[in-house]
Amino acid sequence: MSFDNLNTAVTKKVNLLLMVFLAFIASAVTLFVPFISFAGLAFLPVPAGLLLALNRVRDAVICAVVGVLLFFLFSYVIALVLLVIIAGIAFAYRYLSNRDKKVAFTLVMVFLIFLSSVFLFLLVNSAILQKNSLADISERYTEYVDSLPQDDAISAYKSFLMIEESQFDTVIQQVQSVLRFIPKLLPGLIIVFFGFVTVLNYGFSSLLFKRYNARINTLSVFKDWDLSWYWCWGVITGIVLVIIPSFNSRYDLIIDAAGYNLIIIFGCLYLVLGIATLWGIFERFNIRNSLKYLIMLAIFLFFGLFLFLPVLGLIDIWANFRKLDRSH
Repeated sequence: MSFDNLNTAVTKKVNLLLMVFLAFIASAVTLFVPFISFAGLAFLPVPAGLLLALNRVRDAVICAVVGVLLFFLFSYVIALVLLVIIAGIAFAYRYLSNRDKKVAFTLVMVFLIFLSSVFLFLLVNSAILQKNSLADISERYTEYVDSLPQDDAISAYKSFLMIEESQFDTVIQQVQSVLRFIPKLLPGLIIVFFGFVTVLNYGFSSLLFKRYNARINTLSVFKDWDLSWYWCWGVITGIVLVIIPSFNSRYDLIIDAAGYNLIIIFGCLYLVLGIATLWGIFERFNIRNSLKYLIMLAIFLFFGLFLFLPVLGLIDIWANFRKLDRSH
């Protein structure tokens, strides 16, 4: 064996060890670091995807299996579902990287694979338990909300409050009402969560793929992110559904839930667009980075200012504060 071949073999081995290590760290972050677990989940398929894009199938399989080992300690169903998701995303990147697809198309594909993990988990879990997992989870949640007044922690907290029994019961009823409505917002929250994870995953993939000369189209600069004007109808439809007066007790709750979910989904889209717009304005006026971050921090700390960002993103569709070329 020549020294060149030996050097190549060592490099490949080191790269595999590095990818395995990164996959293991990503799984540990997903499981044990709550506030950034989404970042761990987004990065989890990247090492296996890179190895598969480089036609190192065996190494990709090793990396994917190591990436889900920790999950087997808690739930083999979740581990198996994640293994399928990692494989799906890895094959998606390999397939799409050779066909020069647009970034938006790739993002949609990866998003759908991530989103399918929820349905796959419910399907597999239902098959194993021989009952509807979604109905079972819903029933347990409802039982917990109904038994909230008898909860020991609530009873202990009640003893510290200097309020009458009737006032406390009213507060509990309001809390129960909110908790009963929260599950109806889950579709919108899940879509936003996996949308964010998808963008992070693509960003991580772009960085790592470029480092190893794997072909992938990169995201545009954040300050240039944009949406077509007709996306605003999602927000408008959501607002209309929420403010429609009550007319039928059977459909009112469904209409409200649909409206709030649309507002969550499209509101978050325009929140991101608002941040990109503000960042683009900063760039136009050559504002220093330290001042940019300070202004953004102030906006996120004050809820009133925070609501300003989606509105800014919505207005930018017509005002075009960043002077983007939208002729196409």
